Amino acid sequence: NAFKNLTFTGGTALRLLYSSGRYSEDLDFSFTGKEKLNLEKLINSVQRDLSLQNIKFEPFIKTEKTVFKADLRFPVILYELNISPLKDQKLTIKFEIDKNPPKGGEKEILLVTSPVSYSVSVFNLPSLFATKLHAILFRKYTKGRDYYDLAWYLGKRIKPDFKLLNNAIKQTQKNPEAITEHSFKETLLKQLNSVDFKNIKNDVERFIINQEETALLTPEHIKSLLRNYK
Repeated sequence: NAFKNLTFTGGTALRLLYSSGRYSEDLDFSFTGKEKLNLEKLINSVQRDLSLQNIKFEPFIKTEKTVFKADLRFPVILYELNISPLKDQKLTIKFEIDKNPPKGGEKEILLVTSPVSYSVSVFNLPSLFATKLHAILFRKYTKGRDYYDLAWYLGKRIKPDFKLLNNAIKQTQKNPEAITEHSFKETLLKQLNSVDFKNIKNDVERFIINQEETALLTPEHIKSLLRNYK
């Protein structure tokens, strides 16, 4: 199994396995195995499995120092599904593997039953929340989906894995200051004061399944969730 050393993470994992209310356009994984990551074997395995379903795809690979990236382009499939009238229009899925993820985090094995049955190794919700907090606080640009996810985690009363969060901070920041269970709410409140929520809504609304939720993407709503978060 070419995926045995990978753990599912990110927005698509949150949607498919934990029923988040937004779509994602990426497939994100962390390399959590002890064996060397064989990217050629991985892509060949995906290509072989899809060919059994008569699905063709073209991988365009870009490997960086710590992240393996590929665009998986599917020709014809949009036309065959009557989604596009153009035969040459391609569906592109972004596929990424963090080759050096921060230490920590807890994994679990979950079963997916539709459209086919399979099991997948995925980070649990506290771990996913921790990596999302790291993105919110230290990403160099603002993504609306980060704040939708933040509201989702807070509404579910998920407690982040602070060990994983602080390991991620140490990995990316010089002279890092630890974030604790007692300080993270105050840190987030400061962050919210610097965010343009109009841009956040514009960025994320096309990914939200229930468009009525877009109205909840306000600093007042998220601050209220933080105040009531225990």
